[in-house]
Amino acid sequence: MFRSFPRKRESRAKNWVPASAGTSGVGKSDRMSVQETKASGRPRRNARALAPARPEPVDQRRERIVRMAAPLFLKKGYANVSIDEIIGMVGGSKATIYAWFGGKEGLFEAVVRQKCQDVTMAIEVDQKGSLEDQLTHIGQSFLAMVLSPPILEFHRLMVSIGRTFPEAGRLFFTSGPVSAYSIVASWIAQHQQHRLIADEDPYRLAVLFLDMLIGEHQLGWLTSMPRAARREKIDETVRIAVKIFLRGCAARR
Repeated sequence: MFRSFPRKRESRAKNWVPASAGTSGVGKSDRMSVQETKASGRPRRNARALAPARPEPVDQRRERIVRMAAPLFLKKGYANVSIDEIIGMVGGSKATIYAWFGGKEGLFEAVVRQKCQDVTMAIEVDQKGSLEDQLTHIGQSFLAMVLSPPILEFHRLMVSIGRTFPEAGRLFFTSGPVSAYSIVASWIAQHQQHRLIADEDPYRLAVLFLDMLIGEHQLGWLTSMPRAARREKIDETVRIAVKIFLRGCAARR
């Protein structure tokens, strides 16, 4: 019994570590727990880094394919783009293109809808301010998108294939110009209810207003004469068009 007692004291002495021997009073067991915590943290970071990415939602992937295919059609034209080129650009397989769009024609129609939607969604209709302020804002936001390079190229393409691809031409007209006219016509109709604009066909009035804006500037870009669409001239066109429109369509009291 007495012989074993010193051994116990010796073992205790070996296990005891003074505070001065550690760092900031941390014992060996504490240091080990810190090291274990750090070690255990490393695999977690690696696990997050190696975690598989979430699959892209179908709607987002479909829109991405349409967005990526659009420049091909704009650059080469509809007839000169093949399904293989589209797949090389957007990835995926022919099965995906045919399942989602029915082929190249369906994909091109999706591009037409998307480009037209870009224009119509850019028209900012704000009910704040005077009629002149509101209509000026509508005109400026409309022209900013219609005269942007991608939309000008898109317009040029649609004009060139209208005869060979009449279905796409009709889709362009109904999804683009008709939708834009309808948005402005709704704004006109609201103010007609308050007797601020003459009681004429709001759609016809919308056509007259938007066509006053785009004529010279759009044709200038489409015929490679961009001088006609300089910023100061565009602003002047909007100002004059708004003034003439509101003066000619003022409600009689």
